[in-house]
Amino acid sequence: MKLTHAILSLLALTTCFVSAHAAADKREPLTLLRTTYLPDVVGDFDHFAVDVKRNHLFVAAEIHKSIEMFDLRTGEHLRSIGGFKTPHSIAFAPSKDELMICDGGDSSLVLISGEDFHRLDRIQLVDGSATGKGDSPDAAYFDSENRLYYIGNGGVSANLPDSVISIFSVDENKLIGSIAIPGNNVESMVADKAHNRLYVNIRDKKQIGVVDLNARKVIDTWTTPELSGNTALTMDKESQHIFVAGRKPGLFYVFDSTGKVVSKQDCVNINDDMTWDPILKRVYVSGTQGLSIFHQDDPNTYTAIANIPTNGGKTSYYVPQVHRFFVIHPKTDVDIAALLVYRVNP
Repeated sequence: MKLTHAILSLLALTTCFVSAHAAADKREPLTLLRTTYLPDVVGDFDHFAVDVKRNHLFVAAEIHKSIEMFDLRTGEHLRSIGGFKTPHSIAFAPSKDELMICDGGDSSLVLISGEDFHRLDRIQLVDGSATGKGDSPDAAYFDSENRLYYIGNGGVSANLPDSVISIFSVDENKLIGSIAIPGNNVESMVADKAHNRLYVNIRDKKQIGVVDLNARKVIDTWTTPELSGNTALTMDKESQHIFVAGRKPGLFYVFDSTGKVVSKQDCVNINDDMTWDPILKRVYVSGTQGLSIFHQDDPNTYTAIANIPTNGGKTSYYVPQVHRFFVIHPKTDVDIAALLVYRVNP
């Protein structure tokens, strides 16, 4: 009887511990599942892409001159794909089974096979080699629904006074137009099909450019007195609110559809990526100081719910199909380069 009572007490205690641990875990928006170390990869990383069908996650290793590939579900490092000069933004086009790489050092868009990664094509973009600088293109946005890749190039990285956004059609396998941008530093952008708009950070002007995609021209610019180093950008397409993160200091802004700032909060500095999750109503901002996470209480109201250290990982990516959030960080004084794999908790 005494033994049975002791066993029941132990089971009850264990159940309470598990329940408490599960409750604590549930309160955290992310749970770190794995750290995949990359001892052979040196230098900074840039942006991600994903091939969901094959469970492949890709990230540009710009200094290492490679695309690093991981298992999407486990985070295991699978291979390093070389042959690039300075890869920056990348995107995967399922309709053509192609990985599209914006190679700044080559002033080009490079297309490789999603099956065996051999080179399919090279599309020449704004060439900065004649000016002695060629690290363009950099930022880009893939409109997967219309299969159009908007590629920011030219500007200061090509030693030119202004920038262009080149428009690459996946279906036609060619450039089909361009948009002149009055600024020399194009950063993150996002397209809104409902209103045929493209929003783009023009960092040197401290502005958000509003582009009419029918006319292919900038029709308005937004700013606010405190905006500086605006880099990361995305939007809530349902409410037509634009999310922008600035640097020095790190500040998170929400603009409504008229260009009015409706919210401003501190966030991580030297940010490079931002993700909007319309299901859980969360905004993730990644920077060298960590990962800032905000909850949208309503389109004009946001609550900071977490600030997670990431060892200097400023680029990130969310894959809702597998409920995984990824951050990658370069080698630092305290750690080697690594991919951080998180589970997204409801």
